[in-house]
Amino acid sequence: MNTPNAAPQPAEGATPAAPVGGSKGGAEPRRLSTFLKISIILLAALTIASISLLFIGDFQGKFERVFATFLVFAVFVGLTALDTRRELRSEWYAPVALIANSYILALLLIVTWMTPYDPFLLGWSLFWKSVLVIGVTRLVLGCCQLLLGLSEGKPETMGRFAFVTSMLAVLSGILFTAPVAIETFNVVIPELYWKIAVATLILTALGLAITLLLRWSYGASDREAVRAAARTRAEQAVPLEPYRAVHVDAVLAAPQAPVAQPPVAAPQPLLAPQAPAAPQAPAAGPLLPWPTFADGRPIPALPNGQPDFSVPGAPLPPQ
Repeated sequence: MNTPNAAPQPAEGATPAAPVGGSKGGAEPRRLSTFLKISIILLAALTIASISLLFIGDFQGKFERVFATFLVFAVFVGLTALDTRRELRSEWYAPVALIANSYILALLLIVTWMTPYDPFLLGWSLFWKSVLVIGVTRLVLGCCQLLLGLSEGKPETMGRFAFVTSMLAVLSGILFTAPVAIETFNVVIPELYWKIAVATLILTALGLAITLLLRWSYGASDREAVRAAARTRAEQAVPLEPYRAVHVDAVLAAPQAPVAQPPVAAPQPLLAPQAPAAPQAPAAGPLLPWPTFADGRPIPALPNGQPDFSVPGAPLPPQ
């Protein structure tokens, strides 16, 4: 007996329909990546640290310092958004970029709230120090990405040189940017420190030069293969057109029966065919054998029945 009021039951294994008034499209929200989660946590932690610097440092020039703090946060967000789009290209990029962005944020917060107050030079001091820290740190990150990208798919020797050079580049960047924050605590940087920083920079340049030379050496076979392929295409493309225009088209247009090819070992001379339309003058002597190529193949004939000596590879006409 039928029960008209009974609700239909979904089939086994079928997905239940979304409830009315639910989310549009029924699509689940995208989950945050690990890189973005850690970036948010670090941003919150460094914000708390900047609040502590507010009570420790000099509060004079609060407008410049607060404005610079907002700019630093904006730079951190922009760099994090840029690196989030690029984190899937390589496994190592996400953690290295996260460390670089955190280093920039921490260093600039120290510079912003610990720099001694100067009514005329505070804003300029915060500006050029921020540009220096951001520029050097991102340049080091780009250098590491270039070096490790060049070593992908190459022998292990080049990978080791690229990794060591990347570490030297990171150390050199830290040595040249850390004094910007250290000097705000009235600490004098000794001359030996700068000598070590310059020596590290020179070693970084040496490692970069060696890595590029190894990349050029290991890529020689690839470049030679590309040049060989280009020469092959050029050799195959250049002689085809004149041969096709003179030989193939002329043979197809000639109103004659196809000439049988004699055996290569013992080519048989062929008599010149007579054109049926135009009367030929009586021959002054015996007929000459039909001219052939060097391999024994007969050359094609013109519409008037005479050999076509203009074909490439044909012998010279008799004098």
